[in-house]
Amino acid sequence: CAGCERPILDRFLLNVLDRAWHIKCVQCCECKCNLTEKCFSREGKLYCKNDFFRRFGTKCAGCSQGISPSDLVRKARNKVFHLNCFTCMVCNKQLSTGEELYIIDENKFVCKEDY
Repeated sequence: CAGCERPILDRFLLNVLDRAWHIKCVQCCECKCNLTEKCFSREGKLYCKNDFFRRFGTKCAGCSQGISPSDLVRKARNKVFHLNCFTCMVCNKQLSTGEELYIIDENKFVCKEDY
């Protein structure tokens, strides 16, 4: 088995990355969830979709953490933000799409009222 390096004596095995695996060994290296339908890989390690995109995908311009495909986001100019990171730096109000705001230092925002 490519995961645990033990012999595969099970009735079934999985072939992932051209290597044989026990079914139970095909799991995300980050969260340890079983990968039953699809998986992502980098440098020989297996990841679930969320952990792969969190680690290697687009990063939030506000908190620098990865953005999962299931995360809701806001865009400002050419940058992407988690909803919780797209807030007024004075009052911490979450800013909405189309709301008038002012950009400070490229990644910080001030709502119209606080400006």
